[in-house]
Amino acid sequence: MDILKKFSLKDKTAVITGGTGLLGSVYTHSLLSLGASVIVIDKKIDKTKFIKNLIKEYNLTKEIINKIKFVKCDITNKKQIDESFKKIRSNLKNLKVLINNASLVKQVGNDDLRYTYKPFLQMKQKDWEDFFSVDLTGALLVTQKCIPFLRKNGGGSIINISSTYGILSPDQRIYESLSPKNFKQKIEKPIGYSISKSGVLNMTRFLATKFAEDKIRVNTLTLGGVYTNNPKTFVKSYSNKTPLQRMADKNEYAGPIIFLATDASSYMTGSNLVVDGGWSTW
Repeated sequence: MDILKKFSLKDKTAVITGGTGLLGSVYTHSLLSLGASVIVIDKKIDKTKFIKNLIKEYNLTKEIINKIKFVKCDITNKKQIDESFKKIRSNLKNLKVLINNASLVKQVGNDDLRYTYKPFLQMKQKDWEDFFSVDLTGALLVTQKCIPFLRKNGGGSIINISSTYGILSPDQRIYESLSPKNFKQKIEKPIGYSISKSGVLNMTRFLATKFAEDKIRVNTLTLGGVYTNNPKTFVKSYSNKTPLQRMADKNEYAGPIIFLATDASSYMTGSNLVVDGGWSTW
């Protein structure tokens, strides 16, 4: 047996939601490197910037870049999803991989968290429902569209992205330190994020058992924090709670996504692959 053939996605197609984000770009490059064509779905797309960054970071050729198709779509809007999938129907004839990556996660140090990371007692209903609409409802709507193509193509792999905060409660002390001195309310990792990411786990189990007979494998990839020029105090606090004593480099998630997307994980379904530097072991 040639084990390397297990990692090939040559002539196959993959769909990635939230595909232009921090990790979306990693997943896009990873699957392109295996020979796949990639359909990038995102609410906001700066095609020129995204391609420029891919070329700069991964030295991709024009030939490989041409294997990316961009679809601007709000996955919480069923009408937009229906219209988008009608347009790309012909591009899905070889669909084998779906990565439900889109999320409302904010980057600590790069986003203004003062008004989005509210204390629980000050949150409004919409504050937590916004997380559910993307991580759960949006993922389910896209999955509904992709499964008929996966069935027709003899199966495939669906990867749902979760977080350590889907299996553990956040340590709010890490986030409280981010509150500006003159800002009265404390910054708090929102409950909506934790609930939606834990919901992803059972969404995976349901879909895995439901569509196993169609040879569609469904797994969760649970990730730890990614370093993106975060404040030093935050990085130190986070790292101290992690056995490997650091945050992840975004490209360290390329290996796990490749494993789950390909036949290298052919006997794995309904599972949760945790890659968090050991965070969840303490």
